Amino acid sequence: MIDLRDHLEALDRHGELLTVDKEMDPNLEVAAYAAMSNRAGAQAVHFKSIAGCLKDFSIAANLLSGPQLWYQFDDLRSPWGRIAIGLGLDPKIRYEELINVIIDRLDHPILPIALNEGVCKEVIHTGKKINLLDLPIPFLHKEDGGRYGTGHVLIMKDPESNWHNWSVNRWMPIGPDTLVAGFDIGSHAKQIIEKYFAQGKPAPFAIAIGGVPAVTMAATVKMPARISEVDTAGGLNLDPVSLIKAETGNFFVPADVEAVIEGEFIPNRIAEEGPYGAFVGYTKKTEQPVGIVKAITHRKTPIIPMVMDGTYTSDTEWVISIFESVRLYRTLTRRYYHPIRWINIIPDFALGVCIISMTNMYPGQAFRVARHAFVNSNLFDKIIFVDADLEPMSLQALTTRLNSRTHPTRAVHRIDGYPPTPLQWYITKGDMEKGIGAGRVYIDTCWPAHWGPADKPSTNCFEVVYPKEIREKVVRKWKDYGFKEDPIMLPEGSVFEG
Repeated sequence: MIDLRDHLEALDRHGELLTVDKEMDPNLEVAAYAAMSNRAGAQAVHFKSIAGCLKDFSIAANLLSGPQLWYQFDDLRSPWGRIAIGLGLDPKIRYEELINVIIDRLDHPILPIALNEGVCKEVIHTGKKINLLDLPIPFLHKEDGGRYGTGHVLIMKDPESNWHNWSVNRWMPIGPDTLVAGFDIGSHAKQIIEKYFAQGKPAPFAIAIGGVPAVTMAATVKMPARISEVDTAGGLNLDPVSLIKAETGNFFVPADVEAVIEGEFIPNRIAEEGPYGAFVGYTKKTEQPVGIVKAITHRKTPIIPMVMDGTYTSDTEWVISIFESVRLYRTLTRRYYHPIRWINIIPDFALGVCIISMTNMYPGQAFRVARHAFVNSNLFDKIIFVDADLEPMSLQALTTRLNSRTHPTRAVHRIDGYPPTPLQWYITKGDMEKGIGAGRVYIDTCWPAHWGPADKPSTNCFEVVYPKEIREKVVRKWKDYGFKEDPIMLPEGSVFEG
């Protein structure tokens, strides 16, 4: 089982972790370093000493993010490398191979196992010993409503069945034993809370902090109701998730996480949550249920992970990018049988643009695929179609195609009648309340389906222009001639035009 500490060791082994021993202030300073690390495409960061919190607590940031696709990077790093490491894979894995591995693992969930003891209960705080304010929960953005726990997994049991919902929700301590969480409208967690409240009962919950990376991935992705995220995480991890009975509630929590907060959301007791610096600026203040904490358990030296939302590109954006791309690819190829090579909802574009690589087989194919894509995902409102020869990481080539292949009237298409997407800056609060959308747009940069090889201009890329023996010689002698940067070669097996 790959837990958080295994993940940190693997990140360090692959040069993807920086350890900072200097004492850091959790009030904006930790967040500022994490934000700059995301912007610069630098390593994940483990802040070992946090001012003003319990001894032996530390913070780890940017554990699943990576350098943006726009950056030039050598074959030792890839933008999705930390996600690959978290799944026990080679960080140099090709994008398409990573997607196929994830699809295969999602197809084969693994049930969890129950244990009698776990490291998450090495230290137990109940009663007057509970104090959320002692935990190193950082202040992330200067206009935030308070300190925020991010990237942690909220666990709730449906009162009408044995379904356990695991989801990632930000939460804010508002007192030594009270907190509020940010819930999306219509989220499964919010629906479960409302079921308890309708019966006049408090809603038990647990917040699992710092466990198996696959658990965070499974909990971040939107699953259908009653689909078990913990089973999904077991499949992603190729190993069952270890569970242990909660200290106060009648449900189970991960046994090997760094800390667990247990409590109950109370009917008719609310508090303000927000603002919070999210993808599209600060969220508005909302009234949310108050959670009363009944127990805090943790390891003796807990590491508290954090996600630096609002910076490009964050853990949240990368996990959503990979797993929403996987979900949409499965839907479009299995349900509609579209000839798609890959899909990439790019974090660099704040998840608002979807790139679909496909074999253009007949006129009007792009319209059919676009319609099915927009119906099955409300995350993005723009699609760019590219031919099957384009590699997923070649954003430089993508911008070239937007110029050289995009006819200003024939290639750009608008489809009306869709609701607004949740992550766009131009969507106002009034638009959301009224359900007013701005339609959808797709751009078709594919060569026309009826064109044959003789009709298509030849691609003047390195792999096409030069014979194999010359390419191999250049790569072999590159450093001998004094070039400092590593040569960039497209992956073996790529498809080329011409």
